[in-house]
This record gives sequence, C-alpha cells and structure tokens, in this order.
Amino acid sequence: MMQSSAVLSAEQETALPQNWSDIEAELSRFHESFPQLALEAALRQPGISVKPFLAELTACAAEPAKRANDDEGWMLHLYAMHLLAALRETQAFAPMMQLLRLEGETLEDLLGDHLTEGAPRALAATCPQDEAALQALAADRTAYFWSRSAALRALTLRSLEGDYPREKLLAWLEAEGTREAERMMDEGLQPEQGTHTDYLCELVVSMEEIGAHELTAQIAQWFEDGLIDDAFLSFEESKTRLTRSWQACIAEELDHGWGYPRDIIGEIGRWACFHDDEDDEETERESQAPIKREAPKVGRNDPCPCGSGKKYKKCCGANA
Repeated sequence: MMQSSAVLSAEQETALPQNWSDIEAELSRFHESFPQLALEAALRQPGISVKPFLAELTACAAEPAKRANDDEGWMLHLYAMHLLAALRETQAFAPMMQLLRLEGETLEDLLGDHLTEGAPRALAATCPQDEAALQALAADRTAYFWSRSAALRALTLRSLEGDYPREKLLAWLEAEGTREAERMMDEGLQPEQGTHTDYLCELVVSMEEIGAHELTAQIAQWFEDGLIDDAFLSFEESKTRLTRSWQACIAEELDHGWGYPRDIIGEIGRWACFHDDEDDEETERESQAPIKREAPKVGRNDPCPCGSGKKYKKCCGANA
C-alpha cells in the first residue's frame, strides 16, 4: 500500500484535515486552489477515507447523471479513483469495472481524459489478481471502445509491473488477436480509429509493449491483410518494438509514466484544471522536452507531440 511521502511545513501539518467531513468538503467539488492538504490527509488516513471513496465509486456507477450534471463540477469520483489506485485498494476494482460498463457518452461526461489516462492505471493497480475480468471487458464488443482499451492497457501494465506473468498475457493476446483478425476478415471489416474495428490495432500495441517477438509473423500478416490502421502503425516500427528485450520494455514503457501511481498528489497537481491557460501553456513549453524518434510516426499510446499531456490516440491522432 502506498503512503504519502510529501514533506509538509509545520504550518501545513497543523492544518491537515483530521476527519472525513473536512476532507470531503475540499474534494467533493472543484476548487480553483489545489486541495493538497485534503489529498495528503486522505492518503495518510486510509482508515477514514477508503470506505467513503469506495461508496462514491459505487454511487457514481449507479447514478452517473447526478455527478455528470453537477453545475459546480463534481470531482469526488475522480479523486476516489486516483487515490484508491495509489493506495492499491483492491476493493475499488469492482466498482471501477461497473463504472466502465456505462455507455460511452456518460463515461466521457464523467471521466473525460481520465478514461484513457487514469482508468487503465487505476484498474491495473487495484486488480485483485482477477485478470480474467479485465480480459472479459477488453473482449466485450458491447462495452464502450475506450473502456475496452482501458482494460487492455491495464493488463499490459500489470505484466510490466510484475503482477501478471508475461507468458500468460502473451498467450491471451495471441488467441484474442487471432480471433479478432478472423472476425474482421470474415465480415470484411476495415480498421477505423476509436471504433470496435480498431481493437486489433490496440492488441498489436499491447504486443509491442511487452516485446512479443514470438508473434512477429502473425502481426506481419495482419498488416498485409489491411487489418491494422497504418495511420498509427507501420510494420517496420512494430517489428522494432517487438524485438526489444523484456527489461527494455519495462524501462521504456514505464518511463512514459503509465505505471502504477507513485506520486499521485504530484500528478493531480499537474491536472489542467489547476492551471489557467497561460500558465498551462508556459508549463507545457518548459516541461515538454522535444520528442525525437527515429521513426516518423507517433505511437498510439505515446504522449502527443502537441504537449497536451494526452495520449496521441485521444488527441491530435483522433482525426488522423
């Protein structure tokens, strides 16, 4: 279980909320000032914060409109998702899975960019060794596409973090990719970004992320058959990533910041809502190092070159 490691001043320590009602007052809705002390208090005192955070996620899945339509900007469900992930609280997994079963428009209203940025990490960090549930969501064509993507990404993160054996993930990805390729061929489908026909592309990205060199020949065939969206991927790029060593995959993928939350308060402090446009643009200019790649294309799960902090597939790549 992760604990807060922030160093606070004596004055801040004295001002830390000591009960749930004070924490809730700061975290329920959006405030322009960053609620650092309330977040610190919640992390330091899981005995008083975990239960109401879990209740919030459950209520959010049951009554999403109440939160999505809140005129003052309801935030508690977002804080709950991220802080419970930081605490590695496995009881959060079930309500988060229920949440991701909501229909797409509702999920976009509730989570926004957190659907692709925070949800996969939260699922991965809280999963109680129930990878079968993640596999079921990823494979479910009745679920929202980006929920499926989040479940797939969570499986990959668990493997990279050492909690799910690579060989098990590899076997599932191979079987799932084969089924999806056969379905697309049988139905004459072409890949389209952000739709269920894009699922095979997402599977290939996961294969790349774990260096699945064993599947290179199959992936080459999928490219040849036109089943992979070449606006994001080329076989030569994929082949390069597929042949990385396991240790290189771990280092490079987790360096993107997609692993389990380890400095969640710092991450929340960088959310765009806590920076006005001018400051945010300046922060992006200062903090975003130039992206240099040998290959000309940007990976679907890579940070967008525009500096937004989003994944390319949900930013400038959405209309590519």
